[in-house]
Amino acid sequence: MFKTVKSLELLEVISRKSVTSLSELTVDKSLRSIFQTRSESATKRRIIDTMSLLARQGFVSVGHIDGEKIYKLSVKGRKHLQTYLIVKSGVTRHARWDRSWYIVTFDIPESKKVARNSLITHLKNQNFYNYTKGLWILPYDPRRFITDLSDHLGLKGLVKIIVAHKLDDETKLKRYYRL
Repeated sequence: MFKTVKSLELLEVISRKSVTSLSELTVDKSLRSIFQTRSESATKRRIIDTMSLLARQGFVSVGHIDGEKIYKLSVKGRKHLQTYLIVKSGVTRHARWDRSWYIVTFDIPESKKVARNSLITHLKNQNFYNYTKGLWILPYDPRRFITDLSDHLGLKGLVKIIVAHKLDDETKLKRYYRL
């Protein structure tokens, strides 16, 4: 799914401002705790190395002002971060089951194969059960997550959600979800 959460946390910090200097990033308390090592200089080095990697991958653009490196989130970086934030928020799992099954279905054309595969990967990672080909089930309301994700992937209108109160294999699903 995502190679490293550390780099995505860096992108998230950069996204809060229009431009961010390297010195701001290396003293940011939240980043220092994420990249923390035994020595302060090694922690700073990890942040610098990760920024270099993000720049090489095209997630940030690099500039210089008064001899200091500054970073700005690129379009590619903003899109990658947005996907991460949607997936990070995930599906809210309530302590009590509302006795409804939420079925996600889609008919996505071959021309959008990459987006379809990404959707399937995210459904698997959110613990959706593959009931049959093209039908994914979850006992928690995923509407906000599915709407945000399908809009972001360019699949608006192609992903449908059905709410059911009874299914044939319900005991199997209850066991799977420990309900």
